[in-house]
Amino acid sequence: MASRQRTPEQIRADIAATRHTISTGVEGLVSEVHPTTLKNRAVDDVKQTIKQTFDDTRKVIFDTVDETRNWFVDSGGVRWNNVGTVALVVGGAAAVFGAFAGAGALIRRATK
Repeated sequence: MASRQRTPEQIRADIAATRHTISTGVEGLVSEVHPTTLKNRAVDDVKQTIKQTFDDTRKVIFDTVDETRNWFVDSGGVRWNNVGTVALVVGGAAAVFGAFAGAGALIRRATK
């Protein structure tokens, strides 16, 4: 069996390459866990989360507005049955609040 003999220059070259690999690995690790890097990464994550939340909320609001508009108006025009329903509900609520206010005034007057 022939053994492979390496020259001192080859050994030095291998050591230099290994040293370079280790130093770049250590430099990468240091930059990865450096407080400024961690802070910047956290800030970027928060910014991304806020932007995504804003975009999602905006979409929900626009979808809700579109659904509400479509409940009152469709391709055939105004949906008067739905407009009338809302008008009756609002009028009924006003009548109930008025009745409670009047009853409260009567009770206050009677207890004086």
